[in-house]
Amino acid sequence: MSNSTMPSLFLGHGSPMNLILDNSFTEALEALSQELPTPKAILVISAHWYTSQTAVSMSSGIASETIYDFYGFPPALYEQKYESPSNNTLSKHIATLLDVPLIERGLDHGAWMPLHFLFPKASTPIIQLSLNKNLPLPLHVKIGEQLQVLRDEGIMIIGSGNLTHNLSMVDFYNMNAPAVQWAQNVDTFIHNAFTCNDVESLVRIEERCPDFKTAHPSIDHYLPLLYIAGTRKKEDELKIITPFFQNASLSMRGFILS
Repeated sequence: MSNSTMPSLFLGHGSPMNLILDNSFTEALEALSQELPTPKAILVISAHWYTSQTAVSMSSGIASETIYDFYGFPPALYEQKYESPSNNTLSKHIATLLDVPLIERGLDHGAWMPLHFLFPKASTPIIQLSLNKNLPLPLHVKIGEQLQVLRDEGIMIIGSGNLTHNLSMVDFYNMNAPAVQWAQNVDTFIHNAFTCNDVESLVRIEERCPDFKTAHPSIDHYLPLLYIAGTRKKEDELKIITPFFQNASLSMRGFILS
């Protein structure tokens, strides 16, 4: 692959508590930050911009606003800031590529929380793409395919969600609790399908993986993976990152295509 071609990544982001904790997940992201190339910009598809249309973010100022879209956490989390420079010209370029509208919006924690570890200087423009809740699963992959060209323009693409995400079954009191069986089953299914580039299984997962609906009562944290599947090039090498669980039922497994 060309040195100028940027990787695309899927990351599990888990609990906002990761922002202020030292654990195997945050240590792995900090180590990864030393390996990743420096992109011209980063496009993030976050589970936390889940809405009724596909749209691209733009900023009203010179830096992106930090959105604290989580509640009831320690004050230290709300003192964190991630003020990356805006690049509305690039936002318009991506919106034109996809033929979708621009919306003024800051960075939600699905975007800035992992970037806090991966790009701690916040010196790279970050743009977000929303998840359209009304689209069938194959169309999310198709949008990812449209985004693939951005990788050759020096833009890194990151999908941020979790392979399993059922908050009613999270052990909030023990981040290191052993993984429950249904979460292991879904994690294994997705790992196998993504590793083999079996997109058919990824988009038909509700019928092929019996535990999927337990893992995803809402599909928002799964959808970012489909965009990254769409950005895959034939010559990409696949790397698995953070292949473990937090809080009994959150798969933190991630993938890098480069």
